[in-house]
Amino acid sequence: MDTTKRALRISVIEGVFAQVHINLTAGMFLTSLALYIGLNDLGIGFLSAIPAFFTGFGFLAIYFVHLLKNRRILCVLASGLGRGLFLVIGLMLLVGTRVRPGLFLLIIALHNVLLNLASNAWLSWMSDLVPRDKRGRYFGGRNTILSIIGMIVSIIGGRILDMFSVAGNIARGLGLLTTSASISSTIGAGVLSTQPEPPVAGKPPRLKKMFLVPFRDNDFRSLLRFVSFWYLLAGIASPFYIVHMLKNLQMTYSQVALYSIIAGSTTILFQIIWGMAIDRWKSKPVLTINFFCAACLPLFWLFATKDFLLPIWIDAFLTGIFWTGINLSLFNIVFSLTEEKEMKESYFAVFASITGVFAFVASSAGGLIAQTLAHVQVRILGLSLVNYQLMFFFASCIRFLSVTLLLKVKEKKAYPALTALQLMGDFTIKRLILYKGLVLNTLRFNR
Repeated sequence: MDTTKRALRISVIEGVFAQVHINLTAGMFLTSLALYIGLNDLGIGFLSAIPAFFTGFGFLAIYFVHLLKNRRILCVLASGLGRGLFLVIGLMLLVGTRVRPGLFLLIIALHNVLLNLASNAWLSWMSDLVPRDKRGRYFGGRNTILSIIGMIVSIIGGRILDMFSVAGNIARGLGLLTTSASISSTIGAGVLSTQPEPPVAGKPPRLKKMFLVPFRDNDFRSLLRFVSFWYLLAGIASPFYIVHMLKNLQMTYSQVALYSIIAGSTTILFQIIWGMAIDRWKSKPVLTINFFCAACLPLFWLFATKDFLLPIWIDAFLTGIFWTGINLSLFNIVFSLTEEKEMKESYFAVFASITGVFAFVASSAGGLIAQTLAHVQVRILGLSLVNYQLMFFFASCIRFLSVTLLLKVKEKKAYPALTALQLMGDFTIKRLILYKGLVLNTLRFNR
C-alpha cells in the first residue's frame, strides 16, 4: 500500500479514538462536570476562556518540531499526556473524592497547553500528507466518520448520565465517562505512533520572522480582522448555550445529546457536500454563505421554553448544515494561505494565538456579564428573556456585522459568493433532475 494512503487511513483510525475523548470531555459533559463541581456563571466563562488563553503555546510546537526533527514524537507524547490528565478527575469521582474547582481548572489548563503543542504539529504533519487538491474531500470524509462516532458517544453518554442522575449518583456517571475517555485517548496515542511522517524540512524560523511574516500577508490580515471581531464580541455568549439547556430549559442529558445527534446527522451529509464545494469553488464563498446563514441561529433560542423546544431542534438541524461549512472552509482557508512548508506552522500559530486572545477576553467577559445579569429578566414583544438569551441576541447582531469584514477576505482563485451560490443551485437542480429521471425509469422498468 502507498505510504501516504496508509498514513491517511491511520489518521482516520486515530481520530476515532480521539473523538471519543473529545466528546466525553467537552460540550455537555464538560459543562455538566463543571456544574456538578460548583462553578457559577463566572467560573463557566473562565472555563471556556482557558482553551483560548493557551493557544499561543502553538508557537513552541514549531521549535520542538525542528528541534526533534520529528512531529510524531511531539504529537504522541503531548496528546497522550494531555488527554490522559482527565483520568485524575475520573478516578476521583469514582472513588467519591471531591474535585475542587482549583484542581479542575488546573487540569483543564494543562490539558490545553499540551493539546495546543500537539495540534499545531499535527496540522503541519497533515498538510504535508494530504495533497492540496484533495484536502476538502479528505477532511470532509474524515470529519464525517468522526461525526458518526461523536453521535454514538453522545447517545451512550447521555443515557448513562440520565441513568445515574435518576439513581442520585451523577458523580459516578461522570467519573465512568471521564475514565473511559482517558482510556480511549491512550489507545489513540498508540495508533498515532504508527502513522508515517514525511521528513521535517528546513530550520526553525527566527521568532521575529515567524511572527511577522504572516502579518505581511494582506489576505491573512483580512482573515484575522474578521475572525477576531467575531470572536471578541459574539464569543461572549458561546459558553452558555448548554448551560441554558440544562438550567433554564431543564432538558435531560439525553435531550441535550439529541441536539448533538441532530446536528451530527446533518453534519455527516454536509461534510461531504461542503468538502466537494470547497474543492470546486474554493473556501471563501462557502465560508461566506454559511456564516451569513449562521448569523440567524442564536435568534431561535429566544423563542424556546422548557415546554416548547421546537426552536432548539430547528437550530440543531441548521447548525449541522452551516457550522459544518464554516469550520471546514475556515480550516482550509488558513491551509491555503501559504505553500511554504517552513511557514505553515507560523500561520497556524499566529492565527490561533491572536484569535485565542480575543476568545479568552470574550469568554471571561461573558462569564462576568452573565453573572451580573443573573437576576435580570426582560420582556420584548411578548418574550420573556433571561441573561443568556439577551447575550444570544447580541451575538446574532454581531455575526451580521462580522459579515462586512468577511467580504474583505480574499482567497486565490475563489469564486464570488453569489456566483458560487448560483452554481451550487444549478448543480443541485441538475442532480435532482437526474435522480428523478433515474427513479422514473426504474419504476417503468419494474412495471
